[in-house]
Amino acid sequence: MLLLQYNWHVTSLLAQSSSSSDGAGENIVFLLFALFGYLFSSYCFYTIYEKLGEQNAWFAWVPILNNWIMYKAGDQSPWWIVGLFIPLVNFVALIFLLMALIKIVDKLGKSPWLILLMIVPLVNFVVLYNFAFG
Repeated sequence: MLLLQYNWHVTSLLAQSSSSSDGAGENIVFLLFALFGYLFSSYCFYTIYEKLGEQNAWFAWVPILNNWIMYKAGDQSPWWIVGLFIPLVNFVALIFLLMALIKIVDKLGKSPWLILLMIVPLVNFVVLYNFAFG
């Protein structure tokens, strides 16, 4: 009943901004945290790929190519990256990406069980740092 009484204008649905500046500060903090996360993880993966002797370790900095080099470094077919964009096939491609990550961690001499800790927010940065520099 409440939905019928609400005034559903297209402009109110499309322009979701607040009149106060409180949201702008939160957006900047989120943007900075996301930028830090991207730069940190890209640098760690770049270091990992250099340790493994990959020829194009700089692929770690490019958003889609980073999965290509992960498949390649993990002894999987890099063409699974195409499967990431196909519905239902992407589940299989993600399993192969996880298998590639397990092989990479195994090549580094670390325990593959540490990958489970990468699910926990903020702990994943510590685990990734351990893979790259530990």
